[in-house]
Amino acid sequence: MDAPAINWYRTPVDKETLRQMTQKNSLRGWLQAGSFLLIYLCLTALAFYFFWIRLWVAMVITCYAHSLFVQMMGMSAGVHELSHGTAFKSKRVNDFFYRLFCFLTWNNPVHFRASHMYHHQLTVYRGRDKEVVQQPAKVTMNWVNYVAWFTFDWSWFWTLVSITVRHAFGDADADFFSWDPLFPKDDPRRRQMCRWARFMLISAVVLIAVFIVFKLWVLIYLIVFSGFFATVIGRLTGAAQHTGLAWDTPDWRVIARTFEAGPVLRYLYWNMNYHIDHHMYAAVPFYNLPKFHKVLEKDLPESPRGLFAALRGVIAVKKRQKTEPGYVYAPVFPATAAPVRRT
Repeated sequence: MDAPAINWYRTPVDKETLRQMTQKNSLRGWLQAGSFLLIYLCLTALAFYFFWIRLWVAMVITCYAHSLFVQMMGMSAGVHELSHGTAFKSKRVNDFFYRLFCFLTWNNPVHFRASHMYHHQLTVYRGRDKEVVQQPAKVTMNWVNYVAWFTFDWSWFWTLVSITVRHAFGDADADFFSWDPLFPKDDPRRRQMCRWARFMLISAVVLIAVFIVFKLWVLIYLIVFSGFFATVIGRLTGAAQHTGLAWDTPDWRVIARTFEAGPVLRYLYWNMNYHIDHHMYAAVPFYNLPKFHKVLEKDLPESPRGLFAALRGVIAVKKRQKTEPGYVYAPVFPATAAPVRRT
């Protein structure tokens, strides 16, 4: 797919500052990705321990915490940032964690990296950006979806597992995010995508079979299906990124949303609350985004103070869109900001 050139607005940054901000720090990468893997293993071991000694309430609570955390290992945060290749100086180490986190969360590393590249090039351009599609309020959500976010996210399960199965059986035209295939017929990545899906599906079947034979029932949940439960943190942070904002506009300041967040959410979210900043300069590693935000902030709109403040804004826009379908939120800019680029 050849992405048409879009003349995106970026806040001007001098070369020396940009050089400093794009420096990779492998120690910071290890602290983030390594600690994520450690927490995953500890929660898995703790839930299994409670299962082994038959402390069922403690086991259920730990399984729920496990699912909340696993969602942030996937494309909501970990897989997303690792797909950019900015976490580590070493491409090999970055790809190791990228593929490992993809495996643990039913993501396809071949598909997601390509799809996400187009998302950055064509952000919220209708018919082009396949990851984020701005939809009228009346067709987006209902109470069943909200309940699923806190329990079993059946739509997320169906999206990832059904498409993985189709890819595994050679249907490379099936797509996770869209109505048409990501890769053209002659693209070698189609075969790579299908090979990964076969590896993913065979691994899941083998693991389930082993856990059934040895009656390790809780491990089926923890290792194979945990990422499809309690997806609420990933869903809410995802909703704050672009929902209710403009589309078909070559200025990330009005089609993406940056919001302030506390240290725990910033850690879980890999600093993606700085979402405008990330889109403007995707080569800046996630651990440099808080400092980089200070470089850009005089040219950025006012940031909501916290995730819930951002979501209140999203809800207000969606309510208004029910009577004004074409309405989008217009952010408030400081006097120091450049005019919004419309074309």
